[in-house]
Amino acid sequence: MQAIHYLGVLSINKDVRDNAGFLLANKNGSYCSFFRRPSSRYHGLFYFDNKSMKMYKFIENIEIVGQNNIGYIKNGFYFAERKKNDIIETFTMPKGFNSMIYEISSENEIDLILDCKDSYDSREWGRFYEIFKEENCIIVRFTKKTNPKEDSSDGKEEFSLYLAIRSDANSYEKNGKWVERYYHDDEKRSSPPFKRYVYDALRLKGAKFVFSISKSKNSAIKESGFVFNDLNGLKQKEKEHFFNMLKNENIKKIITNNKISKEIKIAYVSAANSLSNLAVEEKDNHGLFAGLPWFFQFWPRDALISLKSLSKISKSLAEKILLNYLEMINNDGRLPNLIGQHNSKSLESADAVGWLFLRCSHLVDKISKDKETINSIKKSMYWIKQSKLASAKNIRDYIKRCNSTISKKENEYYKLLYKVENSLDRSISGLMKFHAKDSFDFNEAKETWMDTDFGGDGRRGIRVEVQALRLKMYKLGFELAQNHKYKVLENTLKIKLKQKFWNGNILADGFDDWTIRPNVFIAAYAYPELLSQKEWEACFENALKGLWLDWGGIATIDKNNKLFAEMHTGENNESYHRGDSWFWINNLAALELFKINKEKFKNQIQKIISASTEEILWHGCIGCASELSSARELSPQGCFNQAWSDAMYMELIDEIFK
Repeated sequence: MQAIHYLGVLSINKDVRDNAGFLLANKNGSYCSFFRRPSSRYHGLFYFDNKSMKMYKFIENIEIVGQNNIGYIKNGFYFAERKKNDIIETFTMPKGFNSMIYEISSENEIDLILDCKDSYDSREWGRFYEIFKEENCIIVRFTKKTNPKEDSSDGKEEFSLYLAIRSDANSYEKNGKWVERYYHDDEKRSSPPFKRYVYDALRLKGAKFVFSISKSKNSAIKESGFVFNDLNGLKQKEKEHFFNMLKNENIKKIITNNKISKEIKIAYVSAANSLSNLAVEEKDNHGLFAGLPWFFQFWPRDALISLKSLSKISKSLAEKILLNYLEMINNDGRLPNLIGQHNSKSLESADAVGWLFLRCSHLVDKISKDKETINSIKKSMYWIKQSKLASAKNIRDYIKRCNSTISKKENEYYKLLYKVENSLDRSISGLMKFHAKDSFDFNEAKETWMDTDFGGDGRRGIRVEVQALRLKMYKLGFELAQNHKYKVLENTLKIKLKQKFWNGNILADGFDDWTIRPNVFIAAYAYPELLSQKEWEACFENALKGLWLDWGGIATIDKNNKLFAEMHTGENNESYHRGDSWFWINNLAALELFKINKEKFKNQIQKIISASTEEILWHGCIGCASELSSARELSPQGCFNQAWSDAMYMELIDEIFK
């Protein structure tokens, strides 16, 4: 089977052996992900309910009768195609609608296979489908009820969903039979059940179809009609939206750079498009999913790591996320670990707030380049502080009383800087009160980005990247407030950290923990001032001795460590942070290697870029950056599309080719 990336003159193709697929999303949180064959419970069409923050699957697969041989899958960026024998299928997810447009090149019969369920729920009993026609529309009503074979009650309704179907032929037959699916990929990642009955519901005829999902029957009917009546208009809007993204100055610089290969250009655009697909921009709900199909929640850590690249796609969304998280700082100085429904609610985040202010520092740096404006702001800030005005709402009146003038840009900058400064001060106060130990930031097990435990390896204690992020917070505090308490805190922690963690060759992963891990690269990214250039060189050299993977990846623990797992173990945590190679870390490491000594580490940098590019283009969901790979070989696993993998690839390419 061929995988194709279609971008005009930049189009490329390649024969692939993987069970390749594609992923499209609608900016509401809903998405579709279809593969050569359904090999996971997480393939299909999914509906995201913004009110409950729950994801529901509805369509398992669409099968053209007698046409099962897939010749190619095409990533069209704003659409996807599959060719089955001589018939071409086209998929589109129009933004702002919980609908999927499905078209085939000639009128045919299709079988619609359904598996309506809460995304995480694998119960099989108590599933009821009703099929009827209403308002020139085929309606499927699904109801989930409890069943004593799996539940403590019988017949209690849990939820209902509606699927409205419109087509140009508007004819159907009820198949009405249950068929068993075997999910090879789920078995491979130790994610039971590996077999499940799905519902072969309907045989439809036509060439153009719209599938709309809602918790309301009337809403589903109304939306399906609107979308069906404006198919071409909505598809044109998707095209325009995508090409407007390509006009972004940062993206344009990459795709017009003659020094960059076609493969890297397409992988970069793919990463940008896939990152955009993880964005949710509902009126009352906006954020960035950490990854699909499993992490359909807003994880502050993941979003903030991704924010620098996201700002190149949607500056307004990136700023909304940043400002939103400034408001969410808890009394203990931290950010919540996640927002939304998930089975890991007990987890805490020791590092998300550090990433928040690291991204704030990047914004401050950007503002600081406007020297005339920033000097005016600093002058205003000084007089406001002298007057002991603490409220931002009094700024304009005070400036007027002082016979000062301030431009609209200055006013916007000031309010932002004022908010960052106050939020930072509040965060640091809380952290020092609740999470400090001898000047260090102390975390419990599973509170860093390595948030699993296997063999007692939960990284409890004082961790290097968390300290580096804290140092960045102190540095930013001094830059904003010119308060020497921050300078004292920064110098004290910097000295202690270097004394306890640096032995001249290795930067420890934790207090009295000299395990080689890739977190030293995060420390360099967050706070490069910790070591000199020569010291970082030595640090990276020694880290790579234990972590480097010849295919172009970096292991999450020393390959000689007894906990190292060469192959991905799926939902068993054995390999997750103890061997598996994470693409975001790989790309971040290459970024830091480039900054420190691009000639010395040239081979590793090139191999990481090559591996990440190949993964995006030719493995799994083509055009998406996966979560991670097994250590032994480039073998993408985890989420099909992971935000920070997309983002760090973009950041790496931006840095190298800037």
